[in-house]
Amino acid sequence: MDKNDLDITSLKQKYENMRALGKKVYFDADEFALLAEFYNSEANNAEAESIIEEGLTMHPGSSELMILKAKQLVRSGKFKAALSFIRHMSDDNDLDVPLIKIEAYLHLSLFDEADNLINNIINKDLTEEDYYYFVTEVGFFHNDVDKFDSAITYLEEGLKINNSNIEVIADLAYSYEMKGDFDKAIEYNNKLLDLNPYSFDAWLNLGKLYTINMQYDKSIDAYDFALTIKEDDVTTLKLKAFALHLNDNVDESTALFRKCLAMNPEDDSIYDSLLCLKALSKQYDEMMNILDIKEEQMGSEGILIRRAIVYLHKGDIESAKSLISQIPDDKKDTPEYHMFEGELAFIREDFVAAEASYIKAALLYGRNEGVEEILDKLANICIVQEKYKQAAIYLEELLSISPEYYTAKARLAFVRFEIGSKEPFENIMQQFSDNELRELLALFLGRDTSDFNKLSRESIITRLNEARESRILFKNLKY
Repeated sequence: MDKNDLDITSLKQKYENMRALGKKVYFDADEFALLAEFYNSEANNAEAESIIEEGLTMHPGSSELMILKAKQLVRSGKFKAALSFIRHMSDDNDLDVPLIKIEAYLHLSLFDEADNLINNIINKDLTEEDYYYFVTEVGFFHNDVDKFDSAITYLEEGLKINNSNIEVIADLAYSYEMKGDFDKAIEYNNKLLDLNPYSFDAWLNLGKLYTINMQYDKSIDAYDFALTIKEDDVTTLKLKAFALHLNDNVDESTALFRKCLAMNPEDDSIYDSLLCLKALSKQYDEMMNILDIKEEQMGSEGILIRRAIVYLHKGDIESAKSLISQIPDDKKDTPEYHMFEGELAFIREDFVAAEASYIKAALLYGRNEGVEEILDKLANICIVQEKYKQAAIYLEELLSISPEYYTAKARLAFVRFEIGSKEPFENIMQQFSDNELRELLALFLGRDTSDFNKLSRESIITRLNEARESRILFKNLKY
């Protein structure tokens, strides 16, 4: 029986009646397969798995049901079990069998086995349709295991055959973003928008990429397009507020964050964003006001420590210590408390103690939102101690979580030079645009970006190298 001749509605009704009555009803293997695929599409994997097992009981030799079971094992992360289950199935007649094996090999880091099988299939006399299906699936698999160069190779090969597959283009945009090639990521996101100008996700991603690329005007425009599709989306509003701040529209940025806060007063990240903005402009009284609002909305947990950290920023160490003394000993094992201890130790130039405290905070945070700030400060502490290899580890971890973290990208370039990069300093700087280099120089020298508008790119790089050699770039990257 051809699957196209099957009516899933009546088949589903028949199956569910059977289950309700507790009876066994005979189904063909392809009927079991269709039912399993339907329940998988409904995200009811447990029901799909039950159907596959029941189908194999009735039809133990069905290759279709065996492939579905192997896919189910892969979907559940049971890669060794999947390989074991289909080890005797031939790779010749159905592309799904080698694809299951390749996906499992990649997740098990058996890269040579995966490459050998891929090459073996590609060298066969495949139809264009099969070739396209195979290379795009292999590309998706490589993205799943963070092998982005290989993913790009296979997905772009597929794009030569069909240049309008939205899923392929979206994965290519992702691959290039993860590689740090933001221009190519932007190019592919624009291709997505050519195919679907009303894609909210594409406009949102484009806004993020333009922000990472320091093209803030374009970023703000992209967020505005996203907001015409999904009005007052809080995530988009927050991202637009960040872009406005980076574009020196601080008042407009603050107003937008406050709008987000009014819409979602229990969103902890909005308070943190506002506190970050006010800390950058040293508006400490405003920071205290924001903490007052947060306490009123969300309770007092962690607020005392946050106020103490504001006092540290102000240089009022005694007031900070006075607040901290009010915290009971059994309430001190929190990320915020260890961050306070780390800040205090750093001010005292006890860098070993500062690093230890921030490591405790990082362990308590895990990879949750907020750990970026901790990793950033751990990198700074290591830089001050000239522990450049460890600083690079922290910065690489930070960028794996938050690729758009601009200052981390900058410092990592310098740190890699310090630990003996094979590339000369000028080559490392080629990854930055002229505007990025001006912003770096302004950051390192504590000046305004406009002070360097008339400098050529070569002059900026020379000044940056002088800042590196004199350690200014590290001195001005403290808290």
